[in-house]
Amino acid sequence: MLDFLILNQYYYYFFSLSILIVLYVLSIKKTNKNYNKKLEKEVNKQLLLLRQKDELLIAQSKLAAVGETLAHIAHQWKQPLNQINSVVLNIEEDFDENKLNKKLLEEHLNEIEKLTFYMSDTITSFNTYLHPNDKKEIFSIKEAFNNALELVNKLLESKQIKCKLSIKEDSLIKGVKNEFIQALLVILNNAKDVLEERQIKTKKIAVRIYTKNFKACIEIQDNAGGIKDKDFDKIFDPYFTTKPHSQGTGHGLCMAKMIIEKSMHGKLNVKNEKKGAKFCITLAKEMR
Repeated sequence: MLDFLILNQYYYYFFSLSILIVLYVLSIKKTNKNYNKKLEKEVNKQLLLLRQKDELLIAQSKLAAVGETLAHIAHQWKQPLNQINSVVLNIEEDFDENKLNKKLLEEHLNEIEKLTFYMSDTITSFNTYLHPNDKKEIFSIKEAFNNALELVNKLLESKQIKCKLSIKEDSLIKGVKNEFIQALLVILNNAKDVLEERQIKTKKIAVRIYTKNFKACIEIQDNAGGIKDKDFDKIFDPYFTTKPHSQGTGHGLCMAKMIIEKSMHGKLNVKNEKKGAKFCITLAKEMR
């Protein structure tokens, strides 16, 4: 009888212990579930904050791009405005000397018309650039670079900067074309600024388009001596700039990297060569 009672007691203890273990496991699961919910909520919150920071960064970069665009337009318009002024002076001079006949007047007016058409085309080009179509398309690297160069060429010329393009093999790539142009403009403007800042006597920007390991590549290199060691690891960081805050926001290269790597799934790297910094963009090739 005693053995039976002891056995029953063991069963009771075992049963009680089993219930306690089950309750403990359930409490752990509940705690883990609550913890996982909190963790998931916190992760989503941080992702939202990062997304908002990215959106703010892009918005600030676009505002900076508008300022740069106005400077480019001013340089693009400077020469034709001077030419128009010269034509008007010629008209006045011909009129004063009684040389202004119908044929000569038409020639002068045609010249003014050509110049105003050029100025109108400039505005159209910049307007297209500032109001991009967000739809991805397949386009040529060479074509995109030529579009970018067209927007800054007058400014580079005014600073006596020679831009040389070498094409070993052009490639088709996929992305938002105007975003890619914007990334190229950032790198070109960066090269222009450092060449001016360091007062390089013969200012040069060398651009090379080629393919390597079935990838489309474009390199942009200046001859300004390279990036300083203390700045090298921070060059793509947001808000980092070597310029005074009134002249730079520190968004440009960070945004260019976001466009190339996040939007176009490529790579944007920089390295110091003997003559200067070389920015290398690598992208997947596309078939039309």
